[in-house]
Amino acid sequence: MKLSIVIISWNVREDLLRCLSAIRDNPPAASFEQIIIDNNSTDSTVEAVRRQFPEVAIVENPENVGFARANNQGMEQARGDYVLLLNPDTVVHPHALDRLVAFLDEHPDVGACGPKLLNDDGSPQGSVRRFPTFRGVLYAHTVCRMLGLFRRQHRQWMMKDFAFDRQADVDQIMGAAMMVRRTVIDQVGRLDANFFMYFEEVDWCYRIKQAGWRIVFLPDAVITHLGGRSSSQTPLKRFMMLTSLMAFFRKHRRPLPTCLFGIVFKSALILRNVCHLVMGLFIYLFAALSRNRTKRSDAAQKITLHSLLLSRFLWRTIRM
Repeated sequence: MKLSIVIISWNVREDLLRCLSAIRDNPPAASFEQIIIDNNSTDSTVEAVRRQFPEVAIVENPENVGFARANNQGMEQARGDYVLLLNPDTVVHPHALDRLVAFLDEHPDVGACGPKLLNDDGSPQGSVRRFPTFRGVLYAHTVCRMLGLFRRQHRQWMMKDFAFDRQADVDQIMGAAMMVRRTVIDQVGRLDANFFMYFEEVDWCYRIKQAGWRIVFLPDAVITHLGGRSSSQTPLKRFMMLTSLMAFFRKHRRPLPTCLFGIVFKSALILRNVCHLVMGLFIYLFAALSRNRTKRSDAAQKITLHSLLLSRFLWRTIRM
């Protein structure tokens, strides 16, 4: 078996059926298998897949075990020389899978590769990044963004100057479509299940790079990624993402700098949410006085969101 395609589903039946249809229409030339790990969907996903795609193997979890653990289940069952982690909200373009497989065949020093991901409108998606840095994260998520501090470091982290029309070695590729060698998985291990959602593929790429393997972005392999269909169902997904981000730093950065960063990060994070909450209140009052229902509704949603985030940050806290 050359290729194992592992897909995690959670209440995204229509996306998953479209994804499987695209694979059926654009299959790789090499031998392959498809493994679906369903995280206790309640939208008849399993029944629909079994009815329309009987060749696909399905594992039904009794609960949502998260992205990392579910993918690990799929990798444990996979028999392929290469394993492709593929999100259900993707559409494989013609020859994309063949090009990913051929590249790994031709480059034995490459541990993982990823395709060019497109948004629904055909524009390139920011699917490659450098590994996160303290200053880049401060700009992305705290009051530093309002002050314009560390913008350059954030752009470097996000690779804002990256040309998506050229092949390149990168630090990390998005887990929405990521092909990895079986020998690499055997060497560095599977995804870290301590990351329930977000940053699990960043941690994996970091370990792959640390083990001496290359990670490569391939623009001639193209997959459309609609993005966020499963995570959009998760309340306070930003809180979960920041928790995973801090877990990455604690795992891969020195303890003292990480502890000091955590103190600064949490304070600046809370301050930003307080600012957004106050701004939301002013916008809500102005919209109420001007009888603008749309703006009042939008402001109310933002007030609720930032109030919930603040309650998490202040009382439950992100472990620093």
